[in-house]
Amino acid sequence: MRELRPLTPDRVADLVGTCAPCTFWQTVPRNGHSDPRTPLELLTDWVETVTADWGPPGRIAYVDGEPAGHVLLAPARHVPRLAAFPTSPADPSTLMLVTAMTTAGHADRGLRKALVQVAAKDALHHRSRSLEAVAARPLAVSRHTCVLDVAFLEKVGFHVERDHPAYPRLRIDLRTVVTLRDEAAAALARALAWVPGARPVPETHPNGHSHAHVRD
Repeated sequence: MRELRPLTPDRVADLVGTCAPCTFWQTVPRNGHSDPRTPLELLTDWVETVTADWGPPGRIAYVDGEPAGHVLLAPARHVPRLAAFPTSPADPSTLMLVTAMTTAGHADRGLRKALVQVAAKDALHHRSRSLEAVAARPLAVSRHTCVLDVAFLEKVGFHVERDHPAYPRLRIDLRTVVTLRDEAAAALARALAWVPGARPVPETHPNGHSHAHVRD
């Protein structure tokens, strides 16, 4: 069974990736000292804070009950690491795509692209006009794993909003993506269809179309 669930405090341990649980975007060392709490505690508190202010800050994809990937998004005011980048947005309400990660088995199967599309769909649900991200070019030195690639984002419809040799800020105008809701569900179903033995869970929507099941 394939499912897509909102990121809640009790699901923080299911975040995937080489450095999970990672607090790169959620923290900034102050005066050379880091927060004494564990990454799991920090992320749990972050999810609770963002959820109370804005809503669940992401989604986790599961295959047969096991986490296969995740995507994070939140208003810029909840992403303190942005302050360390020269292209950080000036408006704290700017909705930011924080990161999108998959397990090794899904790295080249389109799941990350599908998760970004789902994040854009969630942004539309919040009536956001755009979704932005600070990403890395090949020139970026000591780039962190959780910083997305410029080339990857451009392939899924983002364009450079504020340029920089290493860390430009990209943007996608959600008002122009008229079929995004249907495309997000269809892309997720295609990406997860690579998993042996996994089958989509069809759900008929009021518009008469069937999509892979997305649990809210």
